[in-house]
Amino acid sequence: ARWAPDAQRLWQDAHDGWNALKAEYEALGAKVTVKPAAKGWPDLVFTANCAVVLDRKAVMARYLRPERTGEEPHGQRLFEQLLAQGELDAIHHMPAGVFFEGAGDAIFDRIRQWFWTGWGQRSSHEASVALTSVFKIPTVPLQLVDPRFYHLDTCFCLLSGGEVIYHPAAFNEEGRADIRARVPAALLIEAPLDDAEHLGVNSVCLGRDVVMCHCSAALREELEGRGYRVHVVPLGSFNRSGGAAYCLTLRLDNVSGSGTSAPA
Repeated sequence: ARWAPDAQRLWQDAHDGWNALKAEYEALGAKVTVKPAAKGWPDLVFTANCAVVLDRKAVMARYLRPERTGEEPHGQRLFEQLLAQGELDAIHHMPAGVFFEGAGDAIFDRIRQWFWTGWGQRSSHEASVALTSVFKIPTVPLQLVDPRFYHLDTCFCLLSGGEVIYHPAAFNEEGRADIRARVPAALLIEAPLDDAEHLGVNSVCLGRDVVMCHCSAALREELEGRGYRVHVVPLGSFNRSGGAAYCLTLRLDNVSGSGTSAPA
């Protein structure tokens, strides 16, 4: 049967892509903690969705879609282990009825010292209030209006110099205006549809290095012109499930209080 070798090839592609991403992070000096897999829950690999971490405190996800709710106990066990190992100080949960899909919809801005939050597709608008309550920093909620960009991390990426890569059409008019009001025009990088659809915005910035699954010539020129080094890691098997480098990664080292500007 054809499906058997195809399934094996897809598994191998996913395995190779994940290992290449891990190796890239380690080559750039990152310490990588691996989240254990669990049979029957393939989307566990999208670690960014299971929680968001700041100042050694974690807020756990509450998934909207039934096919992912079974991941929640696995995420809870991992974070309880991190707590027991002294790598975390506290674990928090969203209020009843509030959906929240972790760092995929809560991106901490180290420069501006707030969370950019996505809502309207998977996470609830009310999640922003809960994050402020736990972390004691502001949030900037942005409504996502295109189902292709169902988490904020698919259409919005922060760089270490304060630049923002974003795909404007993923947001409503108010959200676009809010981004432009809070980020100087010189720091805004509009991602073309080709990059956005290929999950090129779903990237991870480590210092001056940007790890991406896709980067057009135009976007590469823009990033390199600003002094960034682009590292493209093919992640096609994960792209088919709607995720890329950022989705596969959850930062545990976010710390508040080191920014350079206050909220507008």
